[in-house]
Amino acid sequence: MKNIKIQIIAVLLLFSTGCQNFLNVEPKDSLSGNNFWQDINDAETFMLEIYRQFRIGIGIERPTMLVGDFRNSPVVKTQSFPNRMDIPMIAEGQIRTLINVQALTSDGADGANSFWAPEAAWNKMDDWTPAYRVIQSANILYEKVPEIAISDPSISENIVRRYQAEAVFMRCVTYYLLLRHFGDVPYYTNAYNQDPLPRTNHIEVAKRCIAELKAIKDDLPWTYEDPTNRGVRANRGGVLALMMHLNMWCAGFEEGNAVSYYQTVDSLGDELILTGVQQEGAYELLPITRSAEIFNGRSREGLFEIPTNPNYQDPNSPSGTERIERYRRHFVGHVLHAPYFALNQDRFNSEAAFEPDYMRKIYPESEPDGRIEAWFRSRPEMYEGEGSFLCFKFFNFAFGEENTEQSVGYYQIVFRLAESILLQAEALAALGQDDKATSLLNMVRSRANAGLYPASNNYDNNLADAIFWERCKELMGEGHYYYDLVRTKRLLDSEYCWHTMPYSVFLQEAWTWPIHPKALSNNPFMRLNEYWR
Repeated sequence: MKNIKIQIIAVLLLFSTGCQNFLNVEPKDSLSGNNFWQDINDAETFMLEIYRQFRIGIGIERPTMLVGDFRNSPVVKTQSFPNRMDIPMIAEGQIRTLINVQALTSDGADGANSFWAPEAAWNKMDDWTPAYRVIQSANILYEKVPEIAISDPSISENIVRRYQAEAVFMRCVTYYLLLRHFGDVPYYTNAYNQDPLPRTNHIEVAKRCIAELKAIKDDLPWTYEDPTNRGVRANRGGVLALMMHLNMWCAGFEEGNAVSYYQTVDSLGDELILTGVQQEGAYELLPITRSAEIFNGRSREGLFEIPTNPNYQDPNSPSGTERIERYRRHFVGHVLHAPYFALNQDRFNSEAAFEPDYMRKIYPESEPDGRIEAWFRSRPEMYEGEGSFLCFKFFNFAFGEENTEQSVGYYQIVFRLAESILLQAEALAALGQDDKATSLLNMVRSRANAGLYPASNNYDNNLADAIFWERCKELMGEGHYYYDLVRTKRLLDSEYCWHTMPYSVFLQEAWTWPIHPKALSNNPFMRLNEYWR
């Protein structure tokens, strides 16, 4: 019966999101019929389907997080893989060429090398339809779940509010991923939108999401008694982390109001640490020796993450049996090789590495750091920029030195405690509250067995720089690098960005991604990102 309900929901959501225009959705009476929305199991089944839509459409079918690590970054293709032309293209910001499959050959001709774009799915990143399926589904749940309390008076208002809060979180986290990728995006919260909509300014979208999240954050638990829900289901810590990011995004683009946004981030960070960590005990920074647990998912450091597994076969995938967790859409697929990566037992070099000068910048040669031993095979290989580069950050040696079902940590971490601590530190440094900012920075460095700031400092006693480079180091492979460059405008400065963007081009919103022309279908109010037309 449960499988039948899941199949019914999948069909309903498919039709409810439309085919020609995702913003022009006709109401379907069947969503309130077929005896659905009668009990709490219906709400739970529908909610789980929303998480599945998010996981598949945003986390697996396209390299959503990988863009944040590779775009305008110091990543390089190794000599062992000279045909990985997509890597230098995204690193240099050649987005037009990157999404044109036919151009992905070293000699300009059509050939075998052209498969890299669809293999990594760069050419799917201009299609925002899967994200709007999540948003539309969340809107439906928010509206429909109160009907349960009408049909079943035993369902408390608190339960209804919790499901609605989950829906709001999933809607807002999806909008967050959309706006930092495309800039201005259509915004709506009604369950059955029937009108074509224009794009809303990305700062306005962020502000609306902040207001929505503020209204519901206390309706979610800090964590769940069932550990299988930890990190992968909306919780109060994840809401606080998302609000912090939305405020920092606004601060970067609304400089006149930046102080207010930074102050809000500081307050949210205090709530997360003083209440969520210290009072409720819901989260903790795991010792560096246990960091592999973070990326195997559902750890006490995780605030929100996308659960994936290379051995998992999704019964709802197009083929029904194909592994859709394609490893080249995840950071780990580029920086591991045999014998540590069973999907590539014939590959004995990594496909990607990082510029040696960048690695020396974030890991100075004379500075101790426990992450080197925990995440890399050796310090010399870190600095070579070649196929010998190995990053074990997403590999759990507790299961042996060869790939097992558990050894490769494919979970994509959207927010975790260490990242939120550094975000609060960044806000405090901008406010001139150096002592508190330093304390937070050193909380992360101490966990990593690294030298404390400023005694161990390679950044000319510049606290803001120390925090930025700490984020680069701590969050490598988690999709933050490029978006940190964008919101702080460091994308324009060669001191921080290996492939800078001219200011005039930045103002034309070249920092965004192209939008697929199908978004114009039946929508006279829609416009594409002009720079990429």
